[in-house]
Amino acid sequence: MNEPLDAERAAIMRDKDLAWELYGFQPEHPRIPELAQSVLAREPSFTGMIILIALHREECGEIDEARRLLQDLMGRRDRQFVNAVKKLRDLEFSQRNYGEALRLAEIVLREQPEGDWLDLMDYGSAQIFTGDPEAGWRTIDEAVELAARTDADHYGDALGQRATRLLVSGASPERFLPAAQEAVEADPSEPLLATTLAYAYLYAYRAEEAEALFRRVLREDPTDGPAHGGLTMARAFLDPIERGVGTMDDHRRAGSGELAWRILRDQMFETGLVEALAALDEVLPDDLARSLRPPLGREAARESGGEWKVLAWHDGQEPGTGGLWGAGDAFRLMSAAEIDEMDDAIESDPAAWSQWDMKNEYYTQLFTDDAGAYLIEGSRGRLYRRGAGEPDREVAPSLADWVWDRVVAFGGADPRPGA
Repeated sequence: MNEPLDAERAAIMRDKDLAWELYGFQPEHPRIPELAQSVLAREPSFTGMIILIALHREECGEIDEARRLLQDLMGRRDRQFVNAVKKLRDLEFSQRNYGEALRLAEIVLREQPEGDWLDLMDYGSAQIFTGDPEAGWRTIDEAVELAARTDADHYGDALGQRATRLLVSGASPERFLPAAQEAVEADPSEPLLATTLAYAYLYAYRAEEAEALFRRVLREDPTDGPAHGGLTMARAFLDPIERGVGTMDDHRRAGSGELAWRILRDQMFETGLVEALAALDEVLPDDLARSLRPPLGREAARESGGEWKVLAWHDGQEPGTGGLWGAGDAFRLMSAAEIDEMDDAIESDPAAWSQWDMKNEYYTQLFTDDAGAYLIEGSRGRLYRRGAGEPDREVAPSLADWVWDRVVAFGGADPRPGA
């Protein structure tokens, strides 16, 4: 007597399962919305199909439509309400709408007060990206503790999630290192965390441990580029010590660990100087662009005494135009000829340039205010202001960071972790 109904129910369930399977295999497949709509037409209570359609639209780049579908489903307040909120939270986070993601993450936690460690982590991530990183990192730590109490089978996953979220949110290597250690101990097969932990060891001047970890990663995957680069750096730490011509304190004074960590960051997030200058080109104000001189040839830039990447971008800037950077001062880019001329002057009359030590100090001149002050790249790769009769003052963590700050000031996006 119920056979037709049972057959129809089976067909609905088959189409429902097929739609989800297609999404898992090919999320942009055009049959997904067809199947989902067919299921809804026959069984309107299966509103999880609306979530599936929204996920499909998001994969197809139709963000506004995906958002509308999820918001409409939230308005129904049916049994899919929390799932709809979670998916909308994730969508808003992916679109960098962090304030809205935080609001939705709070709703999820209110609706499920018993707690889910992954939802708590998502709340922590939203806190970080809405300007409260310390609170967010504490929340993520609480999520790991919650996992230990309530979901022991996935505790290792929680450790990995914490380390990854610390990394992408710009946590300091001091904070990242112990979290990554725990994660790698729980899952030694995770190459990204193992490699980044090795870079954190370099930052902490634990070069032997870093070398061992880089070699372990390369045994598993000899093509791992970041691990190859890291191993080269680890050997640069250790070789002088093994040959008796240097010490780890020499590396500390030079800031080698900080430089290694910055290299990792810039590789992972494409936030190095080359990428920063390319982004700056997209937003450069016309008057500033006119003040910059033509590029220097690549080989000539490399052979100069300046930062070759900058000189190959623009070989200096017209005097009197430094204020166009909008950085609150009047520093302009120096040309290769100006830098070389200054180097010659320092070498020929060191007493007249008492703040400059060409033999025992690392520095590269970058900007001048044409009144005796300069912006230089100095120890640890940081950007300093150097003026006569005053101590050096740090201006930015690096030249690349200074350029990214200008990109943001001119209306561009900031890809740096934690931005």
